[in-house]
Amino acid sequence: MAVPDKDVNISLEDQKMINKFARHNQRMEELKDELKMKENEIITLNDANNDVEEFALVNDDEKIPFQIGEIFIHETPEEVQVLIEKKKVEVEAEVKSIKAKVDSVKGVMTDLKTHLY
Repeated sequence: MAVPDKDVNISLEDQKMINKFARHNQRMEELKDELKMKENEIITLNDANNDVEEFALVNDDEKIPFQIGEIFIHETPEEVQVLIEKKKVEVEAEVKSIKAKVDSVKGVMTDLKTHLY
């Protein structure tokens, strides 16, 4: 069985690449977490939209409290659905942007791997 060499020499250039890879790996994990949060937000918005539809079927003229920031406004079910759909479109755009960043980081990491190995 071979004994590993305790004094492995790593060039300064390789060390810089290893550090860059580690930073990008950390950034990738942060992006994955952010992506998961946004995807969960889309699911929540879909559920809210379904609940508003059910509410509209049962209660014709009642208004629904809708939170914007820290306040609640009372809107008709139709207007709430429009507001939910706008928010959903915004979040979907954010998801697309995050996925593009993930692809970019993966590309850099793949390039670093080919240089390091």
